[in-house]
Amino acid sequence: MPSTLLTGANSFVAAHIINALIKAGHHVTGTVRRVSSADEIFALHPEWKDHLDIVVVDDFTNQIRWEDLFKTNKFDHVAHVAAPLVDIPGTTDYDTHFYHPNVEGNLSLLRAAHKFGSPSLKSIVVTGSINAATTGSPDELSAGPITSNTWVPISQDEARALKSNAYMSYCSGKKEGELAIWNFVQQQQPSFSVTVFLPALIFGPPIEPLHGGVKGLHYSAGVIYSLINGTYEKIPDTTFPSYIDVRDLATAHVRALTEERVKNKRLLIGGRKSTYTDLVRALGKAEVLKGRKLPEESGEDLRVTLTKIEADEANTILMGGEAGFRSLEVTMRDTAERLVELEREG
Repeated sequence: MPSTLLTGANSFVAAHIINALIKAGHHVTGTVRRVSSADEIFALHPEWKDHLDIVVVDDFTNQIRWEDLFKTNKFDHVAHVAAPLVDIPGTTDYDTHFYHPNVEGNLSLLRAAHKFGSPSLKSIVVTGSINAATTGSPDELSAGPITSNTWVPISQDEARALKSNAYMSYCSGKKEGELAIWNFVQQQQPSFSVTVFLPALIFGPPIEPLHGGVKGLHYSAGVIYSLINGTYEKIPDTTFPSYIDVRDLATAHVRALTEERVKNKRLLIGGRKSTYTDLVRALGKAEVLKGRKLPEESGEDLRVTLTKIEADEANTILMGGEAGFRSLEVTMRDTAERLVELEREG
């Protein structure tokens, strides 16, 4: 049975990766920052208890904490999900909230794995972001296809100068954190492989512990909830014109752990085009939303700048092509069903 370390175990994406890893026969060791988070995970998913251990790593930039884990465990794989988020109130300082945790959060784990992970450790798969490649501005999207060689055109100094612009700080932080990964791989030549995924918006049913039910939704689930709870009379502007279902992303993570063809690669994944108008139209087909008034069409889809996201390599190798992904209708239906369930729970 493969032993896999997963960081940030109480997050939206990580919860689905845990589920996929367990189904694939892995024993998972998940990290969280607080003991209470472990209790919340098992309260929500008691079926995971025989397949999941939870350990506390209160600071994921602390290399010693990772070293202790690798010294006392023989991991075959790592799924590195833990990273700073953009939608947390008060996180506005570039160096403190974005640059340092992105760079050191990656490097501390890699250094510890390089020092104590051999010979058992074979692969590390990192949940990156398309925001390391683009901010999604119309100018950037219209400039040409987004490829594995595309990097967001923001320097550290430019991000620092944009004081209190958390989104630009986030994009720059993702870029710098990922550059640190590839510099490490090039310089240290570790025995394990590294793969980084660059998903766009990640939609799907939230199965992670939430504080306050629908009031505690993460960003992407919050986007969908705002489209079904009466927040908008008309469909708002699309924030980014592409998405992937979180369950498909989780599947890609698990498969990438053992897939030779994606070792030491930076990969776009999913890349399907979608606007908020597409989301609302798909939500309108969900049985659970019958009788709800959804936002009226606003023509916002006609103003969206679309772009080609070159994700064919990962999509083909890991998902078998387009047919391996859930449809937008299925993603929206399942997300809506979970959101209504959370709404009813209060």
